[in-house]
Amino acid sequence: MTDKRIDALETKIAYLEDTVQTLNDIVSSQQREIEELRVSCKYLVDRQKGLAELVEGDAEPVVERPPHY
Repeated sequence: MTDKRIDALETKIAYLEDTVQTLNDIVSSQQREIEELRVSCKYLVDRQKGLAELVEGDAEPVVERPPHY
């Protein structure tokens, strides 16, 4: 191989490594966001179940105090 071709291959590899790192950062960020959404979704489902029980009259109302009390 010629030096010119080796340089071209090394340049391509450097760009590919940068692209892989960028994609890895994006996937990691998305995974954190998915986990946060799972937690929020679970909270909302639990909350909805609690409200459904109140509507059906199966449970006593839960009075939640705001965090500043």
